[in-house]
Amino acid sequence: MELQEQIKKIQQNKALVQQLMTSPDGQRLLAMLTKDGGGQLNQAAAAAAKGNTADIVHMLAKVMQSEEGAKLVHKINDQIN
Repeated sequence: MELQEQIKKIQQNKALVQQLMTSPDGQRLLAMLTKDGGGQLNQAAAAAAKGNTADIVHMLAKVMQSEEGAKLVHKINDQIN
């Protein structure tokens, strides 16, 4: 499943969002996404809430450029499928 489709799937399941964000893996991902203080993530999340997931997809793609980030995103992906 494409990354953008995964994000939409997660958005539609509030319980899954809560579970992911409170899990150790979710917390690690959140830390990676907020290295700039969280401003960019807040903007991307607001846009995603309105249906525009391009910014959050771009942020996740940047995280996945590192080996640690790629492994983490794949691990989370496995947990939600």
